[in-house]
Amino acid sequence: MEEGKTKKSILDVAKRLFERFGYDKTSMNDIARHSHKAKGSLYYNFSGKADIFKALISEEFETIKKGLAESSNIPQAPSKDNSQIAAYLRQRMELFNNAPMIKLSLEDHFHEMKNEILTIADEVRQTFDQWEWQFFHDACILGKKYHVLTPDIQPNAFADMLQMLLKSLEIQFFAKNKYEESKSTYESMITFLLNDYKTNDNLIPCEP
Repeated sequence: MEEGKTKKSILDVAKRLFERFGYDKTSMNDIARHSHKAKGSLYYNFSGKADIFKALISEEFETIKKGLAESSNIPQAPSKDNSQIAAYLRQRMELFNNAPMIKLSLEDHFHEMKNEILTIADEVRQTFDQWEWQFFHDACILGKKYHVLTPDIQPNAFADMLQMLLKSLEIQFFAKNKYEESKSTYESMITFLLNDYKTNDNLIPCEP
């Protein structure tokens, strides 16, 4: 129990310091001093600063997955209309906006800084990307089955393109710090695109 409290205390302090000063300008000495822990205590719980950052960003991706699963009713089958994917798209960016370590890595990605935190972020993100890709893939299959999407849309391409688009928007929103000013436009675009699918008279019936 005490060990868990110590780790949480270290992580909370490191997160505040990374947010305020950045990863590179925060040292293990800084984290030890601000958390009122001996430096040896830090190394007992973590192998180093990179390990602390990995724990923080892993926690953020897990929080995002949990939030998306709750808002979109995953892992239940995708809905027979576009409401599930609309909820997912809206909630996704809001959750990313509340993930400071992920945003920190996106800023470095935007500036093409090949560094330690980008390597860590890319490694941790693989599991999330696979999970998200599968959701889009499955949502596409069911969308075709219930005529929400046209039958010529390919699930693999749908998942690839949507994920690529969202990753590009992450840079626009968070690396360039434009989420708040772009939020209403993003939500309106989701409504426009999904309503367009819903009301499209040219949809071709397909077999379940």
